[in-house]
Amino acid sequence: MLAAALAGGGAWFVLGGQQTDPDAPAAIKPALYHKLDPAFVVNVDDRGALRYLQVELQVMARDPAVFTLIDQHGPAVRDALLDLFGRRAYAELMQPEARDALRTDALETIRTSLPDAALAAGIEAVYFTSFVVQ
Repeated sequence: MLAAALAGGGAWFVLGGQQTDPDAPAAIKPALYHKLDPAFVVNVDDRGALRYLQVELQVMARDPAVFTLIDQHGPAVRDALLDLFGRRAYAELMQPEARDALRTDALETIRTSLPDAALAAGIEAVYFTSFVVQ
């Protein structure tokens, strides 16, 4: 019986019962992704020609509470993104650098459209999973 207790105590110590170093960096949580459905479709200005932009995007965060916040305020988030996308000109959208800037702007737009700034700061990235300009 004493041997079993000693073996159990040793296993506890080796497998995770030891104290962690308070100065050690916290483990980074895995990235989580959340798709904003449906796709965003906006009219795009091309000097009077009829054009449109269709964008599917996902946000990346490490705390699922961020996605709950986004879903709770979905109409505000979508409205802000539609306004952002609709202000871009066709020629601008055709440039890779402009798409990168739009991605950065979309990240900031989502963060500022959410009422909890601390939680919204947990959104680390926005990814375009589909980007069609016609």
